[in-house]
Amino acid sequence: MSASRVTRIAPTPSGFLHLGNAVNFTLISLLASQWDAETVLRIDDMDSSRSRPEYVDDIFATLEWLEIPWTRGPRERAEFERDFTMSTRTEYYRSQLDLLQKSDLEVFACACSRADLAATGGMRCTGGCRTAGLELIAEQTAMRMRIPEGTFIEMDGESIDLAKAHGDVVLWRRDDLPAYHLVTVIEDRDLGVTDIVRGVDLLDSSALHTWLAPHLNAVNVAEATFIHHALVTDAGGLKLSKSQSAPDLRERTPELLELIRSRAAALLPSP
Repeated sequence: MSASRVTRIAPTPSGFLHLGNAVNFTLISLLASQWDAETVLRIDDMDSSRSRPEYVDDIFATLEWLEIPWTRGPRERAEFERDFTMSTRTEYYRSQLDLLQKSDLEVFACACSRADLAATGGMRCTGGCRTAGLELIAEQTAMRMRIPEGTFIEMDGESIDLAKAHGDVVLWRRDDLPAYHLVTVIEDRDLGVTDIVRGVDLLDSSALHTWLAPHLNAVNVAEATFIHHALVTDAGGLKLSKSQSAPDLRERTPELLELIRSRAAALLPSP
């Protein structure tokens, strides 16, 4: 299938999927049908320490139960592990990091930990790493990118202050793995993604990705259509997330399926 529009479903195998994931996937599928867009399945397992085989299996089982089609990407765990896992592409991501280091962006190795940055009350390196000429060394430094003050990106009618929202962005982690922001732009570039549907909590990330994209030759990401939907919350109004142990979907009842579909339909943008 060759489509002028491409969207993607991008779960992480770091826990069993929950209601919020299912509503997001269903909304993406509904929109893809409206757009006559191709849907790609991209399983984001760049953090291999949190990935588990049973979580990967759960992704496929949930998509099958939701009756969500996709045209590119793995169909089951063995194919995913053989041909699609991000864990085998570390050196490829490292080569793409070189693009940023050779650009006009300020990219530098940083020895500051999260605790160091938190102690200074912000997300900027204050330890002199920017001018220290440090090398990227596993377990010792991370690679960061400084966003210039006064960098604003318009997203969904809001003006996002990137420097305030992200500080000095981590591109390569201290544990010698590529960071989320670098990987997701590279993957969306390579997949030819033109439409990205995600929760409103990722508005700041979307703004960063559109700003970063031209420096990675990702024109399609820089020009992509972003749709940010309201979050699926629990009875107390808190966002459902794996980190907060949101109830998973392993009890797949017809009533739950209907709830998911109705919630996704309610999130469809007005024509």
